[in-house]
Amino acid sequence: RRSSDLPEWFKPHQVDACHWAIRKGRAALFESFGLGKTAQQLQLMKWVHEHTGKKTLIIAPLGVRQEFTRKDGPKLGMNVVYCRTDAEVAACDSPYIITNYERVRDGQIDVSQFGGASLDESSCLRSYGSLTTQTFVDIFKPVEYRFVATATPSPNEFLELINYAHFLGVLDRGQALTRFFQ
Repeated sequence: RRSSDLPEWFKPHQVDACHWAIRKGRAALFESFGLGKTAQQLQLMKWVHEHTGKKTLIIAPLGVRQEFTRKDGPKLGMNVVYCRTDAEVAACDSPYIITNYERVRDGQIDVSQFGGASLDESSCLRSYGSLTTQTFVDIFKPVEYRFVATATPSPNEFLELINYAHFLGVLDRGQALTRFFQ
């Protein structure tokens, strides 16, 4: 993509991060608070929809969905709609869907229908033993474009970073642990 495809108000780091992430197709946005991860995720979903023609999914805690639906979505000209079930997704005219983690984890929304997904506040993937991590690793395998965004990665905790890589499909957790301890 060319930077002209991005809003002119994007900062240079946002431009670089978006170009890098879409080129990879599966990437993590580990950025401090206030650096615009919400707008970057939305831009990535816009590009994924344009490329695949499929709806896209953002998964976020309920408390932050308004950042997507009322603030950055409209600023980017995107109608981001909160859906609770597959029926609501099917009835929705917008290609940009947002829901919360529990809806996906509990099977109310089938992620295989989406061209891409981004997990906001993705620190829920930190613990490999959690129900969310185990479920998401399995159900997101058919989703071609996958992104995670968090301001709280723990670079000193290699297992957390391995869990992100495993979810993204860029490095299998078992292989990573084997390589690390060799």
